[in-house]
Amino acid sequence: MRIPIAATGALLLLCGASALALGVSGVAGHPPLDPALVRFASGSPWFLAVAAGVAEILALAGQLWLVVQGRTVVHQRWPDLDPQTRAHARAAADILVKTTKELPDVQDVRVRLTGTVNRPRMVMHVTCAGDALLSEVYGELGAGPVERYRRALGMPDLKAVVRFRLAFPQQQKRPRTPHPETA
Repeated sequence: MRIPIAATGALLLLCGASALALGVSGVAGHPPLDPALVRFASGSPWFLAVAAGVAEILALAGQLWLVVQGRTVVHQRWPDLDPQTRAHARAAADILVKTTKELPDVQDVRVRLTGTVNRPRMVMHVTCAGDALLSEVYGELGAGPVERYRRALGMPDLKAVVRFRLAFPQQQKRPRTPHPETA
């Protein structure tokens, strides 16, 4: 979802910059601002101050949003937890991965503890066979390995995010042979 938003933002930025460049240089044949707006702004001394204030508030809101997004990314990669909790989490994650791989139809498991001290969460990526019944795997995970992981960390209310991926067997590609009528 972030890639389409970034592409749309870049496209809009390019369109705005090109329109501004064309308008300022006079290529479009008229000034960049409507003459009525220029007359209104020159007759109202408060107009430019209000416009600048609104632009400043919007810019501040955008910067604040970027800081929050950056913080989220940082806490996903490097949890804000003490080293002792991280060591317990790594040891418990090894056991969690081992017991989860023993479940039927589970092929691969990755576990990561993320979040902050006040709001930690466990993100688990589970790769299952293509014909697996995910509801059964999910039920067995919640009742067994994930609950033991929570108890091992001493966090009974730890939020667990489980993301499933289905792995279908790859079909063998046959070598391409030319048709006799085209050769």
